[in-house]
Amino acid sequence: MGVYHLMGLGRSPGAITGPISYLASRYQRWNEEDRAFFARSGEVRQREAGEKVGDIQAVVLFTTREILSGTVPAFDYVDNPLGRIAKDPRVSGGPMKEVLRRLLRREWPAISGGRPEGTVFWCEVDRRDIRTTYERVIWVVAALAGVGGQGKEMWVNLTGGNNVINFALELAATLSGAVARLYYVQAENPDAEKCVRFTAEDGYWVELPVMPLALSPLTRAIIDLLAQKGPISLGDLYSILRNKYWNLSYGLTSEEVLREAYLAPMWKQGLIVETLEGYKIGPQWELVQPYQELWEEALRCNETIEQLAQTELWLEREIITWER
Repeated sequence: MGVYHLMGLGRSPGAITGPISYLASRYQRWNEEDRAFFARSGEVRQREAGEKVGDIQAVVLFTTREILSGTVPAFDYVDNPLGRIAKDPRVSGGPMKEVLRRLLRREWPAISGGRPEGTVFWCEVDRRDIRTTYERVIWVVAALAGVGGQGKEMWVNLTGGNNVINFALELAATLSGAVARLYYVQAENPDAEKCVRFTAEDGYWVELPVMPLALSPLTRAIIDLLAQKGPISLGDLYSILRNKYWNLSYGLTSEEVLREAYLAPMWKQGLIVETLEGYKIGPQWELVQPYQELWEEALRCNETIEQLAQTELWLEREIITWER
């Protein structure tokens, strides 16, 4: 099973092909540091057999209608050697799909895991609308998270696209708990920004922490209770959970355990507040709730990303075969 890379796409093709070229270089070299870099990828049986892991199976690109249609062309770019900044040869941009097809056919095979082709999902979003952008991102994440019970391995690239797209990607990673890796690649100067391959190994790849806010069933039950009946005292909340949610609360041996293990972390996150009358919903949950509910709705759909591409006009699936 390969990795699915979710990426925002603006007008710079190098934001997509640069990290792919970097990963491909390390995948081919496969020294001790490279093996450690990819060590969390793949399946246990692959790692135990000493097989290479971390190959790219598909790329999901979130971008605007103007980029997808070619109305807004890709920037001119520099076809640089691996690991070096160059000013030439400069190549004219043009329709982004055409530009990326050409570049991906060159860079992707080196990290395709032997596959003769790769899959690109073109996802149309509104770069000015965070809610609809997040909704489409989270439907894709849910589709990938639910595949085959175990789900697909997802890495999220926060380099390309605008702030709305990248915020939606990061928020989806936070709320879903289904993203294995967040990363960013940085160019050291304007010349490096125009390059379509990585320009230097040191300082290029920036790993970002994934800070999941995935809610446990018991945490969600507490939130639902407080939303319906709050404020609720500690004693009453403990009694309700033990009597009506016994299947979720077998670890709650006392009111103090409930307070320290569950309510205190929720209070620190702003999901709940404590008043003289008891606990009630906090301001942070009011911000999180609509996004959390979209995630839960997407999970209930239970479609694969291929099925999603067949039913939704905003998602297009394309197979890119390697040139021979």
